[in-house]
Amino acid sequence: MSTRKIIFPKKYIAFFGITGIVLVTTFIKVPCPVCDGTGTVSSAVGMENVFLFSLQTDLKYANPDFCMGYTLYEYDIDMTLTNNGVEKAVGWIKLTLKNTFKGNVLDTKYVPVDIAKEATVQSSFTTWFTTSYDVSQDVRVDATVEFGGVEDLTCSGTGSLPLNVWLMARAIKSSLLSAVRVEQQFKPPPYEIPPQFNWD
Repeated sequence: MSTRKIIFPKKYIAFFGITGIVLVTTFIKVPCPVCDGTGTVSSAVGMENVFLFSLQTDLKYANPDFCMGYTLYEYDIDMTLTNNGVEKAVGWIKLTLKNTFKGNVLDTKYVPVDIAKEATVQSSFTTWFTTSYDVSQDVRVDATVEFGGVEDLTCSGTGSLPLNVWLMARAIKSSLLSAVRVEQQFKPPPYEIPPQFNWD
């Protein structure tokens, strides 16, 4: 009694082998190479090279308004920023009004900055913060460089990609990063000038 051997053509073996590999790599998740697994990318150009050299704040007045239910703070701000990068930096400085003792954030303002490459700039301006009426007068202002974190469209903000997509994303990382920055621009809350008060 003879036995027959089943012979598969090589093209079918190659097809099913490649299909199996693609299917397997679809279910293997790895950190996204565009956002390094964080799910967000910086939309501010060159701000990673900007450092806050000095910050001075002067509280001009704090005006609690019982009728309106809030307290208005006016601050004079003096800050010096240094751009150590070889490209112009465009982004924001985030100013936060905090409770001195508890450290919790009471209000936030965003200040746009534009600094030439390898330059140091000094800026002086007045800004206002608003809190609820019953907030303690023991407050301070902190400043941090804002990188403009936005959702990474490559991984939809999850921070991970299937292995088969990761290979392609890694190869064109710079192009994807540029596309994300164009499509997803960081938009801080609009700066609002507080209402004028009549002190008479």
